[in-house]
Amino acid sequence: MKDWINSTHLKDFEQNLKDYLGFIYEITMKDGRYYVGRKQFWTSKGYQTKWKEYNSTSKTILDNPDEIATKEIIGIFSSKSAMRYAEAACIFWSDSYLNPLGLNWSFDSCKGTLKLTEDDSFQLQELRTRWS
Repeated sequence: MKDWINSTHLKDFEQNLKDYLGFIYEITMKDGRYYVGRKQFWTSKGYQTKWKEYNSTSKTILDNPDEIATKEIIGIFSSKSAMRYAEAACIFWSDSYLNPLGLNWSFDSCKGTLKLTEDDSFQLQELRTRWS
């Protein structure tokens, strides 16, 4: 099983995990295909998820776990609206929805009022430059 690589500026996020709801990730397969998604650290009842063992909901990835090259945390967020927005934005910015190597075929849209902390805004700026 591949471990998550933390590519964010929040190097100590696990020490303050209660401050964050979840993360945006990119999983890259050995053949160059990639998937962008999101995963929460916490359930709606406040229990920690098994995020460290998580391999996405992509059927392609779940059916081929040995083909995973990297699992990368690319953004960490404190609100569900920020995570949903960031996921959708990253899917577009990475071209994963239309690129033949992209494995994304659907995503949740951001609904309601977008709640961004200062750190959430910084994370979004970092993610946008990733594909600029």
